[in-house]
Amino acid sequence: MKIFHQFIVFVVIILLSCLLIAATNKTTAESVKIDFQKTSKLIHEADSRPDFPVSILLTRNYAYSVKALGETIDTANKSKIIEFIKTTQRSDGSFSADKIIMETALLYTDYALETLAYFDAVGSVDVAKARSYVLSLSRSDGGFAFNNQTKDSSLSTTYYAVHCLSLMNALSAVDKAKITGYIKGFEKKNGGFGYVKETGFPTAKNTYEAVFVLKTLGMLDGATKKGAVKFLTSSSYVTGKKGKEGAPTLEEEAYTLGALKILGAHSALNKEKVISFVKQFYVPFNGGFASMPGYGAAPDPTYYGLRCLTDAGVLQNPR
Repeated sequence: MKIFHQFIVFVVIILLSCLLIAATNKTTAESVKIDFQKTSKLIHEADSRPDFPVSILLTRNYAYSVKALGETIDTANKSKIIEFIKTTQRSDGSFSADKIIMETALLYTDYALETLAYFDAVGSVDVAKARSYVLSLSRSDGGFAFNNQTKDSSLSTTYYAVHCLSLMNALSAVDKAKITGYIKGFEKKNGGFGYVKETGFPTAKNTYEAVFVLKTLGMLDGATKKGAVKFLTSSSYVTGKKGKEGAPTLEEEAYTLGALKILGAHSALNKEKVISFVKQFYVPFNGGFASMPGYGAAPDPTYYGLRCLTDAGVLQNPR
């Protein structure tokens, strides 16, 4: 009997400890406040540099972040950005990563046009040449390649191409049915899309890229939409439960939210869960976001953190 009583006491202590830990964690999570003034100060460290802007990627991140925070980019910095992007466009219409590197790619072209679109300034570059460059990367299978030196197409580079053409209002130049057939080849049995055809696992990023292309081309059918929604809403990024995706990242969270928005399934999101997830990566020291909880802030995770908060309705949509 004495042993039984000791066992009961032990169980009660364990339960009370668990409840205390849960309450403490909840209190800690709720006490984390995102100081957007600090975030803004961190973002503006970029435009305080004499060599601003320095790269297409960082400039895209900067433009999105400042506008998402509800700020207006001043005329001087706006002019600097537009002039910088113009200097990265090469004679064939493509764009490079910065002023010095001459190697160009569809990825950099996409970042350049996206950034200009935030200022309604796509027309400030040679659009006709940019359009020709993107179309030159079309391959016989319906996809698009990374650059002129790349033979094969991929799901991601096809997304970049369609995104670029949509920003230039040039989608009438492509074979929509052929591109659709190509994209559908990356669809998996569970409704998601993966980087490799016929094998591999689907990801939120690849699913976002696929549904963006299909929706933009007006080729997103009901079955594909249903399958993609099912895949996304069953992931740990929506359910909050531990899944098979590995260590959670802000990037995959951002693509999950973005894809659900495209699919018109935004109601499946739990705003509080999204905010709680993003707070794990927040760095109170400077207001940025880290690639992993406990790490220091970095440009890319900060960009993706703000994207998550934008799609959660906390921040403004830059466009």
